[in-house]
Amino acid sequence: MKITSVETIALRDDADGTVTSWNPSFSEGDEPASTGGYDITVVRVHTDEGISGIGQCEAPSLVIDAIIRSTLGLEVLLIGEDPTEVQRLWQKMYNSTGVFGRRGVVVGAIGAIETALWDIAGKAAGKPVHKLIWRSFTTAASDTEPLKRVTPYATVYPPGANLDELEERIGIAVARGVKAVKIEEWPGQFGNVDLETDVAVIEKARSIIGPKRDLMIDVQNRWRDVGQAIQTIDAIEEFNPYFIEAPLPADNIEGYRRLYESTNVRIAAGDWGFSTRHEFADLLRRGKLGVVQPSAVRAGGMHEILNIAEDAYRFGALCIPHTWCHVIGVAAELHLAAITPNMPYFEFPIAFPASPLVENLLLPNFEIAPDGTMEVPDRPGLGFELNEEVISDFRVDPY
Repeated sequence: MKITSVETIALRDDADGTVTSWNPSFSEGDEPASTGGYDITVVRVHTDEGISGIGQCEAPSLVIDAIIRSTLGLEVLLIGEDPTEVQRLWQKMYNSTGVFGRRGVVVGAIGAIETALWDIAGKAAGKPVHKLIWRSFTTAASDTEPLKRVTPYATVYPPGANLDELEERIGIAVARGVKAVKIEEWPGQFGNVDLETDVAVIEKARSIIGPKRDLMIDVQNRWRDVGQAIQTIDAIEEFNPYFIEAPLPADNIEGYRRLYESTNVRIAAGDWGFSTRHEFADLLRRGKLGVVQPSAVRAGGMHEILNIAEDAYRFGALCIPHTWCHVIGVAAELHLAAITPNMPYFEFPIAFPASPLVENLLLPNFEIAPDGTMEVPDRPGLGFELNEEVISDFRVDPY
């Protein structure tokens, strides 16, 4: 079997609303910026035996298309290669783009292709991906068989402009049966007004989800310094947050260390542009994080997330991958969570407004059981296929 082409699929839903997949930063008092919908970039790898695989990258489709299809891009490196030699091809792509890549969006594109290659390899072998990528963490505490069911947390984004909208949207997540909910900072709400508002929002969120569900909080880098972060965490600690995500600017690694040393609440980071095991090594060693959050659609692929998770395990830290609205990333997370001993949760989106690009892009649809878990697919590859009707309805030229 040989690779014949790599396809970039740009999808756009112009649904009314204020959500954008780029999670922009907002100035206090500003209305949320918006592209008016959802922008999704899917990568599909084709072979001469008719087996194809899918991956996804959280980046502008035009940029990903250029990284893949340019004369120095990734497609030319892969044509004629055996797609089942996944790790060798990852290294080939990484080495060959090292002068202008190594991190950031190039690694994101490599990761999307790598996920697609694992999908192909699993289909060719007749096995689910988690059985191909299993690795030992050299610990007696881990399972020796893949988990059959794993646990998502639901991200409620945006959380709403006021406490009534927050209650409505968290209520939708709770009705889905999830065991954990994450809320985000938002203009006029958490992280943007004052300490009193922050406490009121978190108190409200906890009252809605009750005492048995876990509550995650994403600050999206809004806090200005370690002092503000400590003051706010001290004020909301009584509501038992499971972790505080991205409390400080992404490059403030020493600030993360100071914050880690000043609170008993888990501090999490890793979604905001971090990629590969090398950047996460810095977060673990200097930043002392309790939770690393490699993005399933940006950090470098499934095997790279396993590298990050194993390193985190050595530091007694959790690895809880991020994906937001990119559902091929969710498919990858299901397989990762099945075999990773320090991955108690993974991100699952509940988007407002709802969009077929989140709800219906993959077949079969995701299902959360009444106990809050999801089944790990035992189907070959990732176990999901693109919904061609959704592709047809929402496909646009890369832009």
